[in-house]
Amino acid sequence: MTRTIARAVVAAGGAGTKMAPITRIIPKEMLPVARTPILEHLVHELRAAGITDVLFVISSRKGQIPAYFGSGAAYGMDFSYGVQDDGAGPGAPVLAAETWTQGQPFVLAFGDNLIRAGAGEETPLRRLVHGGTADCSVLTRVFPADGIPPHETVLGAAASPRTDPGPYDVVFGRDLLDHAEARWVHACAARWVLGAFVFEALRACPPRANGELYLIDAVRRWISAGHELRAVPLLSTEVRFNCDNWETYHDAIAALRP
Repeated sequence: MTRTIARAVVAAGGAGTKMAPITRIIPKEMLPVARTPILEHLVHELRAAGITDVLFVISSRKGQIPAYFGSGAAYGMDFSYGVQDDGAGPGAPVLAAETWTQGQPFVLAFGDNLIRAGAGEETPLRRLVHGGTADCSVLTRVFPADGIPPHETVLGAAASPRTDPGPYDVVFGRDLLDHAEARWVHACAARWVLGAFVFEALRACPPRANGELYLIDAVRRWISAGHELRAVPLLSTEVRFNCDNWETYHDAIAALRP
């Protein structure tokens, strides 16, 4: 039986240095796309997936976010807020939410990523949340191995070296983490479903040389220990914009203009 997931952690603590100087005044997550803040698009995405309780993990400089969204009552949801220091890395918001999740599985969404389904279609996040019971699931986008855009986080091989991938869920074990000879690879697409295992996995995973804690390092360590990860690829009709830079932000405005 498919379990119910009602909680989501939204990571929105980054400094937005690639989009300075405007992000010194306005959080990048609050920049408008189609006349709506990026983060508000995410709120509607979460609500459509059945999420009722949201913890926004923000930096102390982003008071505009709780000022705009408040308690969540206007959306029929319950919003809470936590503070994370900039530069702690993408794993830090997860650790900051440990008590709040109450040991239940939860969605992790990165607040500067905008994902849109095709017209009239189920949202990718709803498909991720309701499509299975894995302790660890992630939305992905499939790329040719020789055409991975900068800054994408590669998870592993999408298919055997001689075949093209289809738009199907993939279960990752230790064998698929090695993508050295793969023609296609899965890259993480900023939406996760995580179980309580993740907190211990993150604490066991050392920060990188820059001092930042990375969720993907903890997930790979967990998979290498014999566990599995379910990858749910975006369909050809679905789009994702990682709005942490001006080029992608402008692409989102052009594609989603009202």
